[in-house]
Amino acid sequence: MKFIDTSGDEHEITCVERDDWSSLSDPCPECGGQEFNHISTSGGHYSSRDEAVVLRSDFWDAEKAQFTRCRDCRAVLYKHSAFDLLFERCAEDETGSTGL
Repeated sequence: MKFIDTSGDEHEITCVERDDWSSLSDPCPECGGQEFNHISTSGGHYSSRDEAVVLRSDFWDAEKAQFTRCRDCRAVLYKHSAFDLLFERCAEDETGSTGL
């Protein structure tokens, strides 16, 4: 899939879903590392109570992983296809992966 940015440049949208890794409780399949850089998006039911904003996560909670990379070997373990749309492409290094 491709998208065109505001300057008219075309970019490929990619995702990564590894069969050998499924969650943050699993060690990195490349190096065995157990520390990760992880980005997720979340949502919920917001309301106001006595001039304070209240999040009722018990009512509706939508958290979705966007990107996970091993901190030790920098292997990308998960990348949602929306990640390329949500975060700046200028944060990418020469291998096409983010600098997280």
